[in-house]
Amino acid sequence: MAPDAKPGRIKRPDLEIKDAHLIFEQVWRKLEAEVGRVNLTFPEEIMWLGGAPGAGKGTNTPFIMRERGLTAPPIVMSDLLRSPEMQAIKDRGQLVGDREVIELLFRELLKPDYQSGVVVDGFPRTPVQAEAVKLLHDRMLELRAEMKDTPQADRFGRPIFRITVL
Repeated sequence: MAPDAKPGRIKRPDLEIKDAHLIFEQVWRKLEAEVGRVNLTFPEEIMWLGGAPGAGKGTNTPFIMRERGLTAPPIVMSDLLRSPEMQAIKDRGQLVGDREVIELLFRELLKPDYQSGVVVDGFPRTPVQAEAVKLLHDRMLELRAEMKDTPQADRFGRPIFRITVL
């Protein structure tokens, strides 16, 4: 038995933090350290498309993209969760946690292809992820205010979040 273990208790190193603010801040600080604050430019318009499997998210995405004038391919969370990093977590018999999902999505949203706008299919899926959407919006507004009198101001437009549940 491990020195810190108590009889009858199982030590669980895989317990996930469920505090949205803490998770968001961890992910944000990591991204900021890697790419720099002035490069945290997320799409100005994000269409968050939620719903159960088979609800019609994939069916309605082309229509939504056409009507909104979005040209970047949609970000489909189920596809992102098939990445080698996420597959490795699943192959170890673990669940992909909110922190990994949020970081994975934020990294994808930072790609230049999505700067004019994007449909995100299948996020948020949990209350923690829903709170992360609100925190992202707030942080984008903060960055916009911070950058308004700098040469980078045009890269930090007012964020537009549209949420649709099918």
